Amino acid sequence: MSEASWKTAEFFKDVIARDLSLECTDSFTITSFEVGKANEKTAGYMSNIYRVLIELNFDKGTAKPTSLSYIVKEKTDTAFGSGLVELLSVFPKESEVYEKLLPAFEHLVQNEEETVRFGPKVFKTTTNPDTVIVLEDLSRSQFRMREKSFGLSVTDVKRILEKLAKFHAASVLYVEKNGAFSDVFAEGVISERTIDALRGHYESLYSAFVQSLRDRNIAAKYLQPLIKFDGQLLRECCKAQQVHHSELKVLNHGDLWPNNVMFGTDDLRFLDFQTASYGSPAADLLYFFATSATELMCDSLEELLQYYHEHLVKILQQLQYCKSIPTYTELLDQMRRRSVLLLPPLSEALAITMTGLTEPSDMEMITSEQPEGVALRKLVYNNPAYVALIDRLLPKLYELRLLK
Repeated sequence: MSEASWKTAEFFKDVIARDLSLECTDSFTITSFEVGKANEKTAGYMSNIYRVLIELNFDKGTAKPTSLSYIVKEKTDTAFGSGLVELLSVFPKESEVYEKLLPAFEHLVQNEEETVRFGPKVFKTTTNPDTVIVLEDLSRSQFRMREKSFGLSVTDVKRILEKLAKFHAASVLYVEKNGAFSDVFAEGVISERTIDALRGHYESLYSAFVQSLRDRNIAAKYLQPLIKFDGQLLRECCKAQQVHHSELKVLNHGDLWPNNVMFGTDDLRFLDFQTASYGSPAADLLYFFATSATELMCDSLEELLQYYHEHLVKILQQLQYCKSIPTYTELLDQMRRRSVLLLPPLSEALAITMTGLTEPSDMEMITSEQPEGVALRKLVYNNPAYVALIDRLLPKLYELRLLK
């Protein structure tokens, strides 16, 4: 990658013109240009994320804004997870979602009463000399992430599920009208091609998770179903992601958790489609519940799943989808047959987030066999808040036949 080749005012002139819908006669001068972190926490996994601040003057009177900001995602070989970028086609996948699929989905589901938006607007993508995606800065429109990075409120969860149902329904209609998605969406993060690359991370953390349950003498009926996946977790996840031709298939977001949702006053937007994949909606639902509504799963999982299903059916019917729509029972059955997909986020993303680990150095260390790595895993899986949540959750999953 050339040294900071996109980090120039010149690079953003066409971005500004597209953002502000400028005419050829609208000339301006950039008076201030600053590149900084997108937020105070870790910039991102598998990519660097920046916020670009720009001040400009127009050469003639105009009501256009003169203070602008943009979010830039940059391909890098230094971020945690960057080794997976090529393997998962992260940038081609995300560029296609932002440039092609989201506008098409939004057009399919909008109506006279409602303008639908699923994510930020994209203003520019490049692959040479740098691979970057320039996006709308949603904070300019007063969108914010929730302060709590796990365990959303029931109101927020329902808002996300309603938007997710609309996103999934739009993807179904898109395939009906335009044919199959491109091959980059054939697989998500866990697939036969990625098992070797991921095994050292996910399998070692899952083993530590299972060992922590053993150490706490968890009841055998809850423990035994989990033990059988020790050492085979990724292989079983690959099997679970296979979809029968008769099942409804959607474009899954792939990484739907609180840090990838921004809330406005009466709407929300999804971020980071870099692991989107085509398959059962159960994949998105299981991941979302495990990372974002884990506490609510203990008391309200069926109610929330029914809420999603009602909106999915409603939207598909409004879009005059003529093929079979799964009943609630059939959707729950899809969840049960794929319930192993709960285990990677429960034993990795949720555990790490609840412990407050965000830095790449922590992510690198957590699977190490050095004393520091062993101590870090012990800290994560003995975190009192995490232990209390898992102890409430396992009986509920067993009762719903999502632990088998």
